[in-house]
Amino acid sequence: MERQVEQAAGNSGWQQAVEGGTLRIGERLRTGPDGLARLELSWMTLTVSPGSAVRFPDAFLLSAVLDSGRAVLDAEDRESLKLVTAEAEVRGQGRAVVRQQGETTLVTCLAGRFVVRGGEQAVTLLAGRGTVVRADSGPSAAVTLPAPPPTSGLRPGRDCVYVSPSEPVELNWRGEAPAYQVEILPVGSDCVLMQRDVAAPPARLAIPWSGAFRWRVSSRDVRGLEGSPSEDGLICVDAK
Repeated sequence: MERQVEQAAGNSGWQQAVEGGTLRIGERLRTGPDGLARLELSWMTLTVSPGSAVRFPDAFLLSAVLDSGRAVLDAEDRESLKLVTAEAEVRGQGRAVVRQQGETTLVTCLAGRFVVRGGEQAVTLLAGRGTVVRADSGPSAAVTLPAPPPTSGLRPGRDCVYVSPSEPVELNWRGEAPAYQVEILPVGSDCVLMQRDVAAPPARLAIPWSGAFRWRVSSRDVRGLEGSPSEDGLICVDAK
């Protein structure tokens, strides 16, 4: 977990979550505007983006509920836990991004295969496809996701840029999408440390830790669906 992450049991009040702690059946979790949480199960992970809320209902069949915000399902070896929103149910194997905003759920399949159900309808998504689910109409037909910004336009790119801890670094790219989302990850790990939804480039982010990091950016189309991420750019944060 990073920044503000809180959890609560039943109707009890919110308490600060603890790194390495547990989230039990019947509990809820929410992230602040700059918060991020990674929930690890034995066969999958669920990464909860800033400004999001999830819960695990005490029901006969285990599932996760995304009440608001954005979550990323990663299940490489077997089928994921079902992720439920007000409009949809999402389950499959691979990597999928699920957003719940207003009365709409947006689902992106980045790898593998996922089935999205809404009402009496269902659509199957393969890598590079997405769907929009509305309560009154069910899931749309699978659509092609927006292309990632070109590698040639990334700044920083493969040549590492050096900054001090908490010094803002300017991230730049080329593109004309309505919106984007940016991620910061450590070099050598797929664990996302920071995620932000942004408008047109450039974006400025301050990384509070020392070390070697990579960043990537994804385009979002007019519906809000996000595509595959760009190639990585490199950032080195040096306290000296």
